[in-house]
Amino acid sequence: MKRIAFVLALVSMTALAGAQTAKAHKLTGWIGDSKCGASMHTPACVKKCVDAGEKPVFVDSKNKVWAIDNTDAVQDYYGDKVKVVATVDSTNNSIHIDSVKKSGSSSSM
Repeated sequence: MKRIAFVLALVSMTALAGAQTAKAHKLTGWIGDSKCGASMHTPACVKKCVDAGEKPVFVDSKNKVWAIDNTDAVQDYYGDKVKVVATVDSTNNSIHIDSVKKSGSSSSM
């Protein structure tokens, strides 16, 4: 019984430590959609795909596509180049965006 309690305590401490190590990252890229991925399109094109059921995604400066946990945070930035502050979940290839702002002109495709 003591052994089970010890293991549970150890697992709880490890989980707590993992949660505390998540930190915000500053990333630059653009908001695309899950259909087109790293292909940059106009805001109208991205909006059309999202309206048709595709998910907004963040494409970083290395063209890596990240799922967005809180897609409502980017609804005004479809197709735009952006700078975000986000918590990165590399295991699930996703990010949670804490803040977003435009970083330049949008796509000209």
